[in-house]
Amino acid sequence: MIGSLGKKALASISLSNAVFFIIIIFGLGMSSGISVLIASVEAEKNYKKGAIIFYHGLIINFLLSILMYGAIYIFFFIFPYLGQPKNIFYETKSFLKIISISFFPWMIFEIFRKFSEGLSLIYPSFIITWISALINIIFNYLFIHGFYHFPKLGFLGVAYATLISRISMLIGIYFLLYQYKKVRNYFFYLKYYLYNKKYLKKILKIGVPSGLHMLFEMSAFSMSSFISGKCGIKELAAHQIVINLVSSTFLLCSGFSIVATIRIGNKFALQNYFELRKIGWSIIYMGIIFMSICSLLFIFFRNYIPFLYINNDKDVIKITKKIIIIASIFQLFDGIQSIIIGALRGIQDVNIPMWISFFSYWIIALPIGYFFSIYLKMGSIGVWSGLGLGITISSILLINRYNILTKKILKKN
Repeated sequence: MIGSLGKKALASISLSNAVFFIIIIFGLGMSSGISVLIASVEAEKNYKKGAIIFYHGLIINFLLSILMYGAIYIFFFIFPYLGQPKNIFYETKSFLKIISISFFPWMIFEIFRKFSEGLSLIYPSFIITWISALINIIFNYLFIHGFYHFPKLGFLGVAYATLISRISMLIGIYFLLYQYKKVRNYFFYLKYYLYNKKYLKKILKIGVPSGLHMLFEMSAFSMSSFISGKCGIKELAAHQIVINLVSSTFLLCSGFSIVATIRIGNKFALQNYFELRKIGWSIIYMGIIFMSICSLLFIFFRNYIPFLYINNDKDVIKITKKIIIIASIFQLFDGIQSIIIGALRGIQDVNIPMWISFFSYWIIALPIGYFFSIYLKMGSIGVWSGLGLGITISSILLINRYNILTKKILKKN
């Protein structure tokens, strides 16, 4: 559906998504501290403490939403100096103005989602996410082409559809969670607490490093879109197709990461360290198997996948096929590092992984990707080669960190 808009629209959406995720990803990472803390209080059945943590999470994310909304407008002054194709500037600006409003419902939804995950209630957010995805698809169909008396908005229809779907996510998660007695036990103690410095510090101690970790990683992918944009619209369009493709499998694999955080966080609170280590390794092995299957499928169907997005530009299709091979190989390591990050977060180890992320992506991946793509004229293939190397280094360092840390915990106890 989006592919029918052409490579110019794909390029505009790619840059818009790059900016959007650079700004919002820190806020999403901040929310991850909630699931760890809620998993701990759930093990102790301390409902009042859990309610206070949830309340303070709402405060933090609402304030972050305001800051991130303002950051979009600051970016508009920077955009003309980034060396991007001039003919997509105004389209990108219009797209971002609409989609930035979704910061507010999305960030509040994230607190509900992390709260739910901390209680080991995975299905509510899973169901709501799929329903909102369906809503997104329907409104994309209606807004892009103007069916059934809806206005024909072109690629701006994607932004409006996204906004509507994210509002529906927030409304849906609230009503669905309220059906669970476990949730109502916490909501019973939910009231206006002003703010408590102790609980803010608890959330921020885990949330800030987690947010920075996600920021370093995801902003590297977003910056890779700008590097691809310097190589031309066709390179950028191909890059966007592959980003869209690998993002889908990464989101599926992130489910293993969530499970690792919750299960390990629970065992950590109960001081059951032997089970903690065993659970971590078992989830890592499952993630490796899953991502290996995904990688093989992408490589096998690489000649057909580009036509799902675009079918009238042979150059874009040719570039996309080559990038898919590189991305398929390295997404296995991306899945591994995602799971280990979740496992380490469960034992509240967030500072070292944050610096590993910074080193792997901003010291290794982006400089090498820039050198390959711009100076060696490799285009988006060079960008993905740099990203792949950074991902591989990150996964090796993180798995070594998890192994050493869990061994130390076992020896001490």
